[in-house]
Amino acid sequence: MSKLKLLQEATAADKAWMAEVATVFGERDAGMARFHGRATGEPGSRLRDLYNQYVKARDAYTSQ
Repeated sequence: MSKLKLLQEATAADKAWMAEVATVFGERDAGMARFHGRATGEPGSRLRDLYNQYVKARDAYTSQ
């Protein structure tokens, strides 16, 4: 897979995850939740699933 495609997938996964973070924590606190490690969600939650997808896509991009 091309580096560009991996970047696009990582970016899309990040946006989907952060949209859910904003839903859970509110727009105002979403950024702080992300950078303080609170935005990973509980196991089995939609937030955790989106976070895991983001990490997988980010890692695939950075491994290239």
